[in-house]
Amino acid sequence: MERPVVPLLPCCLAALLPFRCPLPAAPKQIYLRRDYRPVGMNHLEKIFRAYDIRGIVNEDLTPEVMARIGISFGTFLGSGKRVFVGRDGRTSSPMLERALLSGLASTGCRATAGGLLPIPTSNFATMYRKFDAGAFITASHNPPEYNGVRFRHSDGTGFTFENEQVKDTFFRSELRKARWDALGDIEQADGPEIIDQYVEFVLDRTRMEGPLKVALDPGNGASVLTAPAIFRKLGAGVEMVNERLDGRFPGRSPHPHEKNLGDLQELVRRSGAAFGAAYDGDGDRAVFVDEKGRVAQVEKVGIIISKWMLEKQKGRIIVNVPCSMIVEDEIERAGGTVLRVRVGDVFISEAIKEHGALFAMEISAHYFVPTFWSFDDPVLTSVKLAEILAARKVPLSKLLDEIPSYPMVEKELRCPDEVKFSVVDRLVEHHRRKGDRLDLTDGLKVIYEDGWGMVRPSNTQPMVRLFAEARTRQRMEQIAAAMELEFKQAMEERSAG
Repeated sequence: MERPVVPLLPCCLAALLPFRCPLPAAPKQIYLRRDYRPVGMNHLEKIFRAYDIRGIVNEDLTPEVMARIGISFGTFLGSGKRVFVGRDGRTSSPMLERALLSGLASTGCRATAGGLLPIPTSNFATMYRKFDAGAFITASHNPPEYNGVRFRHSDGTGFTFENEQVKDTFFRSELRKARWDALGDIEQADGPEIIDQYVEFVLDRTRMEGPLKVALDPGNGASVLTAPAIFRKLGAGVEMVNERLDGRFPGRSPHPHEKNLGDLQELVRRSGAAFGAAYDGDGDRAVFVDEKGRVAQVEKVGIIISKWMLEKQKGRIIVNVPCSMIVEDEIERAGGTVLRVRVGDVFISEAIKEHGALFAMEISAHYFVPTFWSFDDPVLTSVKLAEILAARKVPLSKLLDEIPSYPMVEKELRCPDEVKFSVVDRLVEHHRRKGDRLDLTDGLKVIYEDGWGMVRPSNTQPMVRLFAEARTRQRMEQIAAAMELEFKQAMEERSAG
């Protein structure tokens, strides 16, 4: 007769059970699991940048990774927090939005999907509807194969040092997942209703005197949902190029660089528009073109709007460190004061909240109108520019040409991520020994009587950016050449050990 096979482990455990001390009853908890860093995630370090998370879809940034990002963000916020999530028009954004929402809900956060929106409109919804935090799926002006996410405070402004905390949670800290009966809800907001609220909010605070024609280039991006509607409701004529939403960006690169704006320049000249505005993929940058089809310098547009505001109320204008020195010349003459802060729209927002401002701008074509809100909004800036032109009845080219131009150059110098900060530190020490006047707000800026030179490590790429500006081209080239030579020498010294 065959003997029955008895599993050894259960028998052993059963034998031991009478001798175990009873455990005290566990208190009811909403969290169930705590996950630590999985093996093989080191390559993901590169997707976490100073102001956002960004990578190539399904290589660096998969749905699984985005879900873990959502769990990390939810762990950082805490169970029960209400989070608004918007997305741009990239082909991968719906997929990644769902992954982020799932990750948030798994921590007990109550997530609301806003759907396809320009990022300023998503920020507006976070603020206006009183959410605890926000997130936006985007890779800004990067090519279509990229995507990412940006985190927002309850007032719609971006995270600064908190990004590091989310990153730390993703890699090294505990991920807190809720019990099955404490999971967060996922709701779907009415996207068109949010857009209508944003448009009406802007219109209620805008007055445009007389008819005006504008040319808009949304670059197949999300700004097409708001910019044309606002201008048409203001009574402006609207001409469009690249107006079809398409996450592959077939019309031009999502980066509104001057070299990509030929179609807009031609449209402005052909249509007789007062100006043209080109937006990036998610709608947080604008580059302007005057009625002659010339691309306007970022600082000059900001100066025109700032001086208009300073006529009504004296106050502060905030710019980042690499902006032209013409800003001080023009703003101080108009009765304003200038505050310079480090590069990054999130740092401009922080400075606005701390110091107050009438207007703010970045050299990278981010514009802020703090009388509305503290985050960047290029569509709102376009409306302000239209207000000024309609009231002044003066061509944009004339206003631009009234502001002097100083020769300026920007260069990108390749430099490995692991050494770029130490190389800049070497340059700082070099100029300290020379007794030069330095501004260390953001990298190294050396200030001379007739110009300045600057090097700053890129927060997103393996490079150092070099800027130089002076009152004459010869002096600008001299400053740029000297700083580039010093950079190369510092690189050689660093390599030599």
